[in-house]
Amino acid sequence: MVRRITFGDSDFGLAKAWEYEVFGRENDYTEPADDAAGEMVHYRRWERSSEFYVGFAADRADPVAVLRALRWHPGLGHDSFSTLADLRATDTGLYPEWERRFDRIAPEAVAELATQAVRRSHRRLGAIDQLWAHFADRLTAEGVRYVTVALVVPLFEWYRLVFGPAITQIGALLPDYVGADSIPAVLDLHHLASLLPTMKVTQ
Repeated sequence: MVRRITFGDSDFGLAKAWEYEVFGRENDYTEPADDAAGEMVHYRRWERSSEFYVGFAADRADPVAVLRALRWHPGLGHDSFSTLADLRATDTGLYPEWERRFDRIAPEAVAELATQAVRRSHRRLGAIDQLWAHFADRLTAEGVRYVTVALVVPLFEWYRLVFGPAITQIGALLPDYVGADSIPAVLDLHHLASLLPTMKVTQ
């Protein structure tokens, strides 16, 4: 089962704690500030536009998988998305081609895959596939086509192998970004639809 939890829901604070535990602690991505707060403090700037997709298994009460998405906020424009905002704050910024492309893409058509993680005990049980299908279906139903993401280097290489042209690097490596060296990238959900047959893409 997958639950979507948005800002203002009674379990939003609990979802942040689950993210801290499953994404942060299990992967050693936390910093002292995260441990003191019991949450991933990097994303506080985007708290109001955050939503969580939380996956549960029959064999335990707490979640086995957590994904945080960031949605467009009218006051932030393209800075609603942590990868774009943080990449633009670096000396190198986005690759020029992608700076120009995002100038032509409405922020309402973009979302951020901020964090994703599965408990070690369930990493071979398809938990992330169910979470991804739910997440991607929801986004496409709401008019989102592009998903920005900063992926740890080995995961980016794996995504590129699996997703091919659906994923593209959009800037230089971000060193020690939320716990690990990461590649800023964008996923095109319309291209991804052919690889995730459960997705219902609205063209």
